[in-house]
Amino acid sequence: MLEKDKNGIQIYSRHLNRSKLKEVKVVCELNATMSQLVAFVSDIDHYKDAVYRVAEAYLVKRISDREFYYYSETEMIWPVLNRGLAIRMEFDMNHTTRTLHIRGSNAPELVPKKKGVVQIPHWHSLWTVQEINGKRLRIDYTFAVDPGGELPIWLVNSLIAIGPYQSFAKMEKLLMRPYYQNRIFSFLQP
Repeated sequence: MLEKDKNGIQIYSRHLNRSKLKEVKVVCELNATMSQLVAFVSDIDHYKDAVYRVAEAYLVKRISDREFYYYSETEMIWPVLNRGLAIRMEFDMNHTTRTLHIRGSNAPELVPKKKGVVQIPHWHSLWTVQEINGKRLRIDYTFAVDPGGELPIWLVNSLIAIGPYQSFAKMEKLLMRPYYQNRIFSFLQP
């Protein structure tokens, strides 16, 4: 179901099997290169500027330029407690189709539970990034999350389009920062 269609960003949702929660899909095109996007997604220190309602984010462990683990805490509105989780990110480039897959999965064993923060019990995401030309990308980003704790499902589902839209709406501008320019990642090279 289309939840939002604004400024070239479409947000869709659907109910998952055996769950009351929804899966979300974001579809958009951005003026950027693959290396700019990889640099952006890998730049955990700036997630507070880039990702909707992130209160804290830091790198836990970097395995390589194509795999790392990070912690992210989402700020909630009082009286709801913040939500936190460790995520494993993995990049996989198909050179034949010029398609990049970025997979995110929950890695709760990497960080201890934080007092006053509800640990998110389930998270997975998939970015499918297709190179349209050398300077334009088509992004399909899908994620599903169970925020844990005692939140009304109707509230979670009613707000599902806000965060992804806000994050993707400012992404293209952020991708133009000098730090993301002319970066080289070995796994992107043919």
